[in-house]
Amino acid sequence: MNLTETLMPHPSATLAYALALAMLLLLPSAAGAQDGAAPADGAAPSDGGQLNPPPGGAAEGQPQVRTLTPEQYMAELLLQIERGDNAAMITLGIIYERGQYGVDINYGKSLEWFQKAADAGVPEGHFNVAYSYQVGEGTAPDFKKALDGYLKAAELKVPLAYLRLAEIYLNGKLGVTADPKAAISYYEQAAAAGILQAELTMADLYLNGRAGVTQDTAKGIQYLNSLADRNVPEALNYLGAIYYLGQWNQAQDTAKSKEYFQKASDLLFGLAMKNLAAYYKNTGDNGKPNLTLALQWAILSVNFGQNNQEMAAFIQELRNGMKAEEISAAEAAAQQWANEKIREVNEANAARARQQQEAAQAPAPKPADDKKDDKKGDQKK
Repeated sequence: MNLTETLMPHPSATLAYALALAMLLLLPSAAGAQDGAAPADGAAPSDGGQLNPPPGGAAEGQPQVRTLTPEQYMAELLLQIERGDNAAMITLGIIYERGQYGVDINYGKSLEWFQKAADAGVPEGHFNVAYSYQVGEGTAPDFKKALDGYLKAAELKVPLAYLRLAEIYLNGKLGVTADPKAAISYYEQAAAAGILQAELTMADLYLNGRAGVTQDTAKGIQYLNSLADRNVPEALNYLGAIYYLGQWNQAQDTAKSKEYFQKASDLLFGLAMKNLAAYYKNTGDNGKPNLTLALQWAILSVNFGQNNQEMAAFIQELRNGMKAEEISAAEAAAQQWANEKIREVNEANAARARQQQEAAQAPAPKPADDKKDDKKGDQKK
């Protein structure tokens, strides 16, 4: 099995977020029953193809203290909308799009609520309307309306609109002519807004010089190093492959590549685990392959998304060349590593719950004195 430097489409930027994803992978029962019980009061369903409403409201930062039935949750949403909470329209549109909380999938109603949100001035409403017109959910596809919606959402500073427009202009979608300069401009805006995938894509574009973008390997490595400094696992894995292979004017350094693979694996990135398994099989520390460690990381990579025929064949190849006790040791080490990560998840969740509880119980900040308030008022005028 060869090393790969493939970028995954949805980066997990922090260990806390990656660990949360691991809970869903390792402990399916912990994932929740989003199609059964409704979320705690004030929460919104998880994001999928479209945007969730922006955070806000009285419940933000407060511990979850009440669980609603699907019927209660839907009634609560409608009540929030009646009271002027326009962002709740986005939540309702997503529910109809996915068929959650006791309602059937209804793309027509989904688009209707997204349009109401857009008309009410919710920036994410324009993005979701655009998406509906792009893919034809609840309406016939209309690329012009889709493009107009994304442009309006970008004008209102919706970060994912920058990313979507970057992809549109890079590849010439929705009837527009491919424009690499416009694409890079939108990617840069998306990156500035915190969309890590934008930086990952720019790194890949500059390294490979594809889609009309002039190759600039130094700039591509610079983007990857910046992302790696922020513990973005995709960037760590990419750099690991670069140093292992000695690509793009970087000297070959297998020890350095292993460090990057290990860091990305510790962030639960399955592709890095796969590469770490290949490293231990083909190279190993000090040039000594270690099949036990290779099997351990191969097993873990399967549990973290690399469950395919290639990995099945790789694992079988490893087992065929190992003794029974070596196989048992690798399996036990993989299980122990996973158990430790689950323990980290539990500890992180407990710490987060304590912080929320402390925030809820903290005294309200003292109001500013009258002079400061008057000064601020004058400045606004």
